[in-house]
Amino acid sequence: MLKRQSKAEERTTEDFKSMIRISILNSLGFFYLGFIIPIIAKENMGASVLVVGLIISSLVLGNTISSSFVGILTDRVNSKSSLVFLGSIFRGIAYIITYIAIIINSPMVLFIGGFLIGIGAGLFWTPFDTLVAEKSAKEHRSYAFGKRDSANAIGQTIGALFGFTLFIFAEQITQNAFLLYLSILVFGIANFLAGILFLRQVDDKIQYSSESSLSTVPSLEDVPDSDHSFSTLLLIATIILFAVTLISNVNAYIWRPFLNIYIIEFITEDLNIVILIYLPSGVIATLVAPKLGEIMDKINPRLGIVITSSIGALLTWLLINIKSILLFAVIVLFDITIALAAGLLFRNILSRVNIKHRGKIIGYTNFSINLGSIIGPILGGYLWDTFTPQFPFIVSIFAELALIPLFLLVVKLLIPHMAESFEKRKK
Repeated sequence: MLKRQSKAEERTTEDFKSMIRISILNSLGFFYLGFIIPIIAKENMGASVLVVGLIISSLVLGNTISSSFVGILTDRVNSKSSLVFLGSIFRGIAYIITYIAIIINSPMVLFIGGFLIGIGAGLFWTPFDTLVAEKSAKEHRSYAFGKRDSANAIGQTIGALFGFTLFIFAEQITQNAFLLYLSILVFGIANFLAGILFLRQVDDKIQYSSESSLSTVPSLEDVPDSDHSFSTLLLIATIILFAVTLISNVNAYIWRPFLNIYIIEFITEDLNIVILIYLPSGVIATLVAPKLGEIMDKINPRLGIVITSSIGALLTWLLINIKSILLFAVIVLFDITIALAAGLLFRNILSRVNIKHRGKIIGYTNFSINLGSIIGPILGGYLWDTFTPQFPFIVSIFAELALIPLFLLVVKLLIPHMAESFEKRKK
């Protein structure tokens, strides 16, 4: 019998920590690539903002395609760890292709590299997030996803510090892209290593059981369908959820991928200052994810939606109305924190809808998220080029407020029919 040795262990399975720590290796290149790709595409390759949007969209286009079937695979395969392994290997290869694209200064190859990174991300995150849900108590689900986001932040911090440090030192002696962006190759190798470690250290069969803390759970084929069947109302609510998720992510990505370009053009042209504004904000906000997850576990989902959406709209307005570098950095910090809180709440709700089909639901939702993430940058780039750089931000403010009643409707329809309910905690 496995014993509970700490409060953290009461919330998750024994191999949860290993799973989370390994994901640090997978996360090394997230911030670094997300930061430099738009800048390289626009400044080095001479692409328009619309083309930059297309390149950014390639990162999620592949994710969208893979998410459309990986959710089904996640529920059917015996080993979700194998899918995580394949995702890691695929991403490792894609990082190498992206590295080559930057060396040869090719927007087309950069698009292909981003597309393949997206394919690997879809193979990786859907089964990974399903395992996070299976290896955590429902009362601490936001905490578990917060730990996942915290590990993600640690990886991004290490990767960004390594990548930017290497870039700064290499730039003193050469302008050769082979050396300037060598860190991308290292990130690819790290993904290979992470995939191997995941297969060796994570056991799919160990899942969290509220009755006996930790247990080895039988395969899903052994679980009666009647315990997890969809009602018609629940199915309708889930479909509406996918639609609202799509619109919400179009809205989020209509401006967010261009934030670093906006900083360079309207706040400061010094790339080092841009890094100091952007990197600490993202890192600090995400490192508090576990504590933020604990808060979101305790808050009413409806209240959480109203608070995060309202504050998010206000912060977006402030971003385009503040010229002070220091205040801008503070607003970015709060904006990322609010976005993170909303994401933790959303994944908590999502993971409770249906147990047997959890992988499919996460996969289809990721499909909606990624489709929105494709449309958003393209639409945002068009609005930027056609109207003003501030226009995508303005559209986002009104759209975020308009989405609040739709999210509340979805939550009202979903909560009474969830497989894992939101009980009030007993004191």
